[in-house]
Amino acid sequence: MNVEPFTVNRRLVLKAVDNCLGAVVNTITNHFCGRLGKVKVALGAALLSLLVSFPLYKGLSERLDDDVTIQALIVKFHNPLSPIPPELKDQHLYDGDASHNDKLELRLTLPILGWMSGTGKWTVVIWSPLAAMVVFYLLARLGSQALGDDVAGALFVLALAPTFFGAWFFNDYNNGDGIAFMFLLFSIASRNMVFASVSFLAAAFADERCVAAAPLLLLYFAVSLSQVEQQNRRRKLYIAIIFGAGIWWLLRCWVAQSYHLAMGTSLLGTRSVIIGNLTNSFPSVFFDTFRAGWAIPLIAIICLSVQRRWAALLVYVGAFTCALAPALLVFDFDRSVCYAFPVLLASLCFLRGEKEAARKYLAAILVTNILLISPGDSVLKIVTW
Repeated sequence: MNVEPFTVNRRLVLKAVDNCLGAVVNTITNHFCGRLGKVKVALGAALLSLLVSFPLYKGLSERLDDDVTIQALIVKFHNPLSPIPPELKDQHLYDGDASHNDKLELRLTLPILGWMSGTGKWTVVIWSPLAAMVVFYLLARLGSQALGDDVAGALFVLALAPTFFGAWFFNDYNNGDGIAFMFLLFSIASRNMVFASVSFLAAAFADERCVAAAPLLLLYFAVSLSQVEQQNRRRKLYIAIIFGAGIWWLLRCWVAQSYHLAMGTSLLGTRSVIIGNLTNSFPSVFFDTFRAGWAIPLIAIICLSVQRRWAALLVYVGAFTCALAPALLVFDFDRSVCYAFPVLLASLCFLRGEKEAARKYLAAILVTNILLISPGDSVLKIVTW
């Protein structure tokens, strides 16, 4: 049997793919690097996210008025330390929305932001896209530092734009997860111990899932600040995150006792929720969170396994498991998985040193994520309005 034609065709295909990825890399190099490069990346990622998953702005004002979570938040916007009316937490009236409201009383960051800005029911609609710009910028900066390459850092951020994570900043109008992500990134990116601790405190009061993600932040510091001369800074950032978590817990207990607030546990970790997540959310919903971006932590796991660094692998998997565990206990599985995004930053460090290979890997992830978009979710939906 003559296999030569197959071999030739395979080589042609591989060459075509390599040329395509090279063209993507060149495009990013020419348009998203240099002066104000990271600002361009943030704007490009925001635009790409909007194009592939356009928010349903039609009738938004009326939907906000009818939204039970918005009604609960408006109460908190007037006074962040006020309790939420019991009827808005009644599951007989509002099902899952009431369960969500049941957990909002001690999440103070978003109410304080709404109270200070006076943006009312539009608080998340306005502030979440602004947080997206900050998040994309910080991811570009941290990604470039982790890889030692601005081009690869830009590819990393742009590859996240077409995912659920990238789109959620613009499609969320009542949760404010993007604001929590922003404060988490501030705590990672800061060189100041106090600012890092305060940022983590703000993130924790935005959503408790940020506390579950704390081990991933410590993991990121361990792998990104691994040099001997960085030991002092690494130790200070460890202390900042641990101290911030401790202060959050003490303040939370004090606020709960002093102002008679509580976080409910309705529909949290019930058998039906856990089984539903295990049977319905894997693999599709889980995969959609970062799509092909999951290849980045997979590469890190493979590297640790090949190097037989079993203790490091156990720590890596353990930190990721801590961040992922809350997702299995609640209905909003996809939102919860997003809080594990620091694992991507930590994993990028394993690609450092192989500049050309890293660029091609990340370009392949970007192209794959764009190819996986659904036209019905894109900006084309406007024609049906």
